[in-house]
Amino acid sequence: MPTKSRYPGYEPSGFGRSLLLLALVFVVSILLLYVTVNGVFKASTVNAFPVDTTTFKEPVLQIHPVADLDAYRAQETKLLNSYGWVDKSAGIARIPIDRAIDLISEQGLPAREPAQ
Repeated sequence: MPTKSRYPGYEPSGFGRSLLLLALVFVVSILLLYVTVNGVFKASTVNAFPVDTTTFKEPVLQIHPVADLDAYRAQETKLLNSYGWVDKSAGIARIPIDRAIDLISEQGLPAREPAQ
């Protein structure tokens, strides 16, 4: 036999139970999050690795950052535009970029073997 509603013409719903269950899940989730974040169940809050803070030095800052960057760029430009050995025992050498571009335009890039 169907349940009678207080409001004629409407069907009864179980919305109240669903809302109560949702609220209960929400409260339990918040409690678990609180316990996890605050470490309520931690055995000890003592630091296992004590750190002597008197030995830390102040950070070393660049005094002349623009000059340092200019020197770095000059060094990189010199490396990119000169010959030299990368690994002499393996026979790997460094050549200038312009020369590398000329060699590739003359010889082309090596092709891969087709997959079989």
